[in-house]
Amino acid sequence: MYRLQFILIFLGYFLLFPIFSKQTSKTEVPSSYRVTKGDSWFGIAKKFKISPETLAKLNGRTTKENLYEREVLRIPKGEEKVSVSAESVLKEIPTYPLVQREKVVKKFSELTYDPHKGIQFQRGVSSLVRASLPGKVVHVDYMDGYDNFVILEHQNGLYSVYGNLERIQVTEGQQVKPKDRLGILVKDKGLYFQMNRQKLSLNPEKILERGI
Repeated sequence: MYRLQFILIFLGYFLLFPIFSKQTSKTEVPSSYRVTKGDSWFGIAKKFKISPETLAKLNGRTTKENLYEREVLRIPKGEEKVSVSAESVLKEIPTYPLVQREKVVKKFSELTYDPHKGIQFQRGVSSLVRASLPGKVVHVDYMDGYDNFVILEHQNGLYSVYGNLERIQVTEGQQVKPKDRLGILVKDKGLYFQMNRQKLSLNPEKILERGI
């Protein structure tokens, strides 16, 4: 049941709509959290409505360090504050997700009658798809219209989606660096590329040109 809910959330809201976050009733925030398989700094921080950097600093760590299953993290309670310097928040400039620049054949659109939450590249000579930012592979799956796809989770609530893959060369939970191989494109399609920050769908073309 958990697996099915997970897939529905990612497919329904990453590929077609902005990321969805449910409103929850006010409950007391626990003082600690035990890490489970598949957790990340960014996922846990989102759950408790704090920044990943704050959570990591409170536990004497950085978001670059790996989490370990069943370890216990301290969670800020109430008015407890943890200051994070501006220098500690990594500002990444995305790298191009393909070996060479390809024409965008379908652009990002927020038009209600013709929405397109990502961009579609023209199929080029090289079929290699690469990670645009460092992060964690949080979902690998197949969906009609997008073929095989990979979703990466990055810092500061940012996610990227890579679709139209014939072969996938990463696994869920794997940490990747910029330009690491994610997979190989299908023969007749270019890369589908999407970026989100929390609820907001971002224009990937502008981000690749100007940075985040």
